[in-house]
Amino acid sequence: MHREAHPNRAVALPVSRRWLVAAPAIVLAARPAAAQLVPTPRQTRGPFYPATRPSDSDLDLTQVAGRPGRARGEVIEVTGRVLHARSGSLPDATVEIWQADADGRYHHPRESAGAADPNFQGFGAVRSDGNGGYFFRTVRPRFYGSGAGMRTPHIHFRVLVEGRPELVTQMYFPGEAMNARDGLFRSLSDENARDAVTARLEGGAVPRFIFDIVVA
Repeated sequence: MHREAHPNRAVALPVSRRWLVAAPAIVLAARPAAAQLVPTPRQTRGPFYPATRPSDSDLDLTQVAGRPGRARGEVIEVTGRVLHARSGSLPDATVEIWQADADGRYHHPRESAGAADPNFQGFGAVRSDGNGGYFFRTVRPRFYGSGAGMRTPHIHFRVLVEGRPELVTQMYFPGEAMNARDGLFRSLSDENARDAVTARLEGGAVPRFIFDIVVA
């Protein structure tokens, strides 16, 4: 079967790769340069976007409505903000995620590796709040595939903002050794782009991954 091939001393502060500072050639009236966020790179939707939207598609993917069990695997939180590259927070954006379960399987008719965990929701959708914030509880996905088709652990995102084209991308996990072997991750143009699709880990009883999504 074909699978994907694929979050005040200037001299003392390190430069974050998530920010680009626009420095105009001519400074007019001492106006400060505008800060612009690095847009989140677009990536493939892949073959496993839900064929039919699940009836249970809320923010908690670790449990399916009507089932007593919990999803297998390490529970994690994924949170961040939806932002415009120049104007900041984007409230009321639709944020969707879908992903493999803890065994590397999707809930999808094209999944040939076996049935996905029946207690794992596999897909979720929320609206961003007034600050552009979103939140999901899920499990850390397993890698799948092999050779050139190997996929490092990742989570797919689709973001819909009124009046703008949809943004489809993928979130990668920091410190994951398999990232360097993943064709889609390696295809990103430079370190800035790879950094923009890599989450930031916050400590805690439940690992929390911060992933800000920047719309151009």
